[in-house]
Amino acid sequence: MDTTETLGAVAHSGGLLVRRPELTVGVVRAVSGLSALEIELLARRPLDRRSAAERQRDIRDGLSSQPAVASRRLLPPYDEGVDLRVGWLDHAGHAQWEFATSYSSSDGDYFLGTSGPTYRAVFRLPPTFDEISLVLAWPEIGFPETVITMPLPDRTTVERATTSIWQASLDVRPVPEGVTHHADRGHDSPAIEAGMNVAPPRVLHRRDHRVAVVLTRLTAMNSMLSMELLSLAKGDPADAVNAHAFPPWRPTSGALDDPAQIRATGPGASVAVIQGHEALWIRPGDSTSSGGNQTFSCLQEFTLNRPHDDLLDLIVAWPLAGLHDVRVHIPLNPT
Repeated sequence: MDTTETLGAVAHSGGLLVRRPELTVGVVRAVSGLSALEIELLARRPLDRRSAAERQRDIRDGLSSQPAVASRRLLPPYDEGVDLRVGWLDHAGHAQWEFATSYSSSDGDYFLGTSGPTYRAVFRLPPTFDEISLVLAWPEIGFPETVITMPLPDRTTVERATTSIWQASLDVRPVPEGVTHHADRGHDSPAIEAGMNVAPPRVLHRRDHRVAVVLTRLTAMNSMLSMELLSLAKGDPADAVNAHAFPPWRPTSGALDDPAQIRATGPGASVAVIQGHEALWIRPGDSTSSGGNQTFSCLQEFTLNRPHDDLLDLIVAWPLAGLHDVRVHIPLNPT
């Protein structure tokens, strides 16, 4: 079964697993399915607050900023990685190390002075139930091998939650009349690895077996929410989106402040938050797209305010793929 077209059970509520001077590691998303346990982690290193002149002076003076390398017990001696390593302990206590299925990195916000370098990666582990002993290591920066026991949903819970996105229940409503549309003012990206998951994966919008918009993650950090949407299309709708997405559309001056442009531009789905009689259309942040051979997929992140009543009231649309505007309510779990 294609896991991108399958809903699973939330395997971890999110938040920091490790907090050390040299590194913090948190769970962005963890979904348990019958074919795999998928975990997305974000590791963040401290910001180097020295100026360029100070760093050059330390180099001239022979003052090394390199940390002492941590010892190895579970990692093989020949491993020479450059990023966070992730694995799990089998029943015999041996570490089984996994390669990331996708990853990204950032140098941090040196000029803003708010965030250090990050490494974000998705790992696909064998299907596991009840609990797992997760192993983390990054000896080159002084982060020692660390074993974390994580509770997981049992098999019955996972079986009950696992379903195809084409068959999952759908709860959509008409958009109320008289709503005025505006562009949201935008927000800085929060530290999502420190937040908590407040809603399970679900299908937000769908047409036949060809187009779907899926909520893959909704994370709360105090008064902010980070939402991740997966937009999938097949057949003729996919061809229509591909023709627009590759090469990518370049926004014209003022387009990002035009709610009609935000709604229609794509390449993935568009969302607005309903507040009273207003709909605030949200510009997507990080996004990745792929397509071809009558298929298209797009993963997008949106940052928005958390509603005071913990009921997220959205308009969801994907005009490029033929999905009209619908209203969707997402109740948030308490944190």
